[in-house]
Amino acid sequence: MDFLDVVRRWSGWIFLALVAALVIMGYHFGNIRFAPLAAGFAILAVVCWTDRGRIPMRSDGIHARRDSGVRPASG
Repeated sequence: MDFLDVVRRWSGWIFLALVAALVIMGYHFGNIRFAPLAAGFAILAVVCWTDRGRIPMRSDGIHARRDSGVRPASG
């Protein structure tokens, strides 16, 4: 894991803590207005925890999307 992945994971935990705090405050004060804000932070936590689907590097040194321009001889 590189540094940005660690920051992304920690921010997900912080967003989840904010969700918990807002839910507890909404329950304590009996106010439903905390729900949309808590839902927004829950969505941000899920976005932070999802993997980005990185393409694994090939070990043979050939880039998968590059066209070398070499064509077989026709004729």
